[in-house]
Amino acid sequence: MSELARLAAQRGLTLHIEDTAQQQAQWLAQRVVQSLQEALIAKGQATLALSGGRSPIPLLQTLNEVDLAWEQVGITLVDERWVAPDQAASNAGLLWRYMPLIMPRVHWQPLYLGMSAEQDAERSSAALRAWQPLDVVVLGMGSDGHTASLFPGAEGLASAVSEGAEALCLPSMAPDGSQRLTLTGAALHSARLRLLAIRGEDKAKTLTAALAGQQPEWPISAFLRPPLQIAYSADAS
Repeated sequence: MSELARLAAQRGLTLHIEDTAQQQAQWLAQRVVQSLQEALIAKGQATLALSGGRSPIPLLQTLNEVDLAWEQVGITLVDERWVAPDQAASNAGLLWRYMPLIMPRVHWQPLYLGMSAEQDAERSSAALRAWQPLDVVVLGMGSDGHTASLFPGAEGLASAVSEGAEALCLPSMAPDGSQRLTLTGAALHSARLRLLAIRGEDKAKTLTAALAGQQPEWPISAFLRPPLQIAYSADAS
């Protein structure tokens, strides 16, 4: 872990370490809520892009209990599987299951709209233009170095991870062949607060390799620069 901390410091990145997933979620929630409150005070509205999957569940549960002017907050996803919200794999469904108190109150911008992946990406890009720049983005990372649904070796990856990407949302294909929708670097790099949450030793090794510059082709490598803040817990449960 000392190597991970050393490499993060070399890049000017904050690395916050917690023992448990719940402690990590509490720290993340504090950072998210503080940034949203600052945006609400400054401009009367705020925007938040969340990751899906199993790892963010403690964060979602923690946010669900937070007292905030959620009616003035817009929430979207960092990425989505191209499935309907009632399907088990849906990230939208995940948010509604684990944040039932706040999701009915927020301005919700889904990525899956049920047309086609290409049409949904185009519509989502157009809708999210009004949200630029985002206030808060919470990223995750896979052991293969992917983040959002930006996967190593994908066609057009260099453009997709760039802050100069033409679209804010693109269709993508996961290694297992499943259709995805993902925000691009144009949206993700825009956020005033950018958080990367990872858990477990496998992901620590992946992140260490990326920070060391060993895998510049990994999508996560494009995001390892200030003002990114990294939250790590060895608890992968």
